Amino acid sequence: METVSLIKTGFDLKDREVVCYPYLIVTFKIHLPRLFMTPRIAYTVVTTDMVKGAAARSNMFPETVEIGIQGTSIIPELIEEEEALKNARKTALRWIMYKFHSFRAPRIEVIQRQKAYKAFFHADIKGRTVLVDSVKGLEQDDIR
Repeated sequence: METVSLIKTGFDLKDREVVCYPYLIVTFKIHLPRLFMTPRIAYTVVTTDMVKGAAARSNMFPETVEIGIQGTSIIPELIEEEEALKNARKTALRWIMYKFHSFRAPRIEVIQRQKAYKAFFHADIKGRTVLVDSVKGLEQDDIR
């Protein structure tokens, strides 16, 4: 048994076989320099997939709960944590440069950083077995 941080969900995961997918979630504080003014401060949260290495902006830093789970239910990470952080920084930089045009590179600092897992499980819907994302739930296409 291993203890992992699982992104909090509205689904009841008791007595279900779950598979945990790894993510690195980082909150950045970005100091964007401006001519003759104080730097503009912006915050953003970036989630990096620890298997593929893809990073994307998130709405917020999610709440997590600690759970005990078998090691075989955890998808192994293929990306090092430092590489995932580097990808998250690139995404934050791309976003801030798009949002606010700047003449100099901003200073980016990490405020909060956590490795968390998202749970997936199987459910029977209309006689079919579908894979359910515990954060997003079911899509309309999954139900048809």
